[in-house]
Amino acid sequence: MKIQLLIVATLAPVLAACTTGGNCHPAEEHFNVDAAVTEADVAKFMSDWRLGERGDIGCERLCGYVYQRDRGWELATAESCQHTIAATAAADPKAVVGHIQCAGSGIEYICMGRRPLGHVEVAPPGGSLAEHLAQCAHLEAASVAAFEQLAALLTGWGAPTELVDRCRVAAREETRHAALLAALAARGGVTVTRPEQAPIAASRLAIAAHNAAEGCVFEAWAAVRAAWVAARASDPAVRAAYLPIAADEARHADLAWNLHTWLMGQLDEPSRAMVSAAQAAALASLPDVAAGQAGRDPPELGMPPRAALVAMASRFAAGLRAAA
Repeated sequence: MKIQLLIVATLAPVLAACTTGGNCHPAEEHFNVDAAVTEADVAKFMSDWRLGERGDIGCERLCGYVYQRDRGWELATAESCQHTIAATAAADPKAVVGHIQCAGSGIEYICMGRRPLGHVEVAPPGGSLAEHLAQCAHLEAASVAAFEQLAALLTGWGAPTELVDRCRVAAREETRHAALLAALAARGGVTVTRPEQAPIAASRLAIAAHNAAEGCVFEAWAAVRAAWVAARASDPAVRAAYLPIAADEARHADLAWNLHTWLMGQLDEPSRAMVSAAQAAALASLPDVAAGQAGRDPPELGMPPRAALVAMASRFAAGLRAAA
């Protein structure tokens, strides 16, 4: 898939019609989840968390899983939670086997970069440009770990050398991104928080589902945002930093889709169905993700108003679906 061509097609109508500026509203950080849980959800959740028994499924962790599945955001805190899960597995992965109700606060995907499996989210940044850039540098540093993790796993699984090498190149590029953005954040007196990872299972299924959403969808969307900032940020230094970042992130998104093809070939049919469901959920969530981002983007980035950004995300998601 040529992500760069899709980015140009996505940006062109908005760049032609939209003026830079604000017209943003505060992001809604509080959420309420009231959702069904399928057998596919249970299988993926148990694989991700290395659980042996269905009774070990914790409510707050399941809340975070469903919140990310449906909204594409990460759970920060859960204020209330109750759930039910059938004691025995259903034969049909699409069968509804449980229900969850929970409320809390979440963190949206605000920047570029690929989170590794087990990435520990930090509190959302303040509203200044320096704080935003520091958070982006934090996520770029996390992306280094993500691509190093991928390279090691792919090597062990006997993946094509070309894919492994591209992951290693991507890790080096993310290192440069993190340094560029950390330097810009430092101008405003803000330092970058070191990323952390929690131990988590890294099975082929877990990596394939993670890549299908985090790489193929969210990293690709991050490339769109980076291209916009490279063209419209008010600070010349920010535009200059984002120009190579945008090009690199587009290549990383292409890599994610190439990885997707190889990983899907390593899975059985039920597992492929789970991965496809994870990707479909991420694509469906993209307009909501964009709406949340619009509430936090510093005006210096020159991002379009909320309605235009949501329309851009919807158009990009449709393009990804059509090209997949």
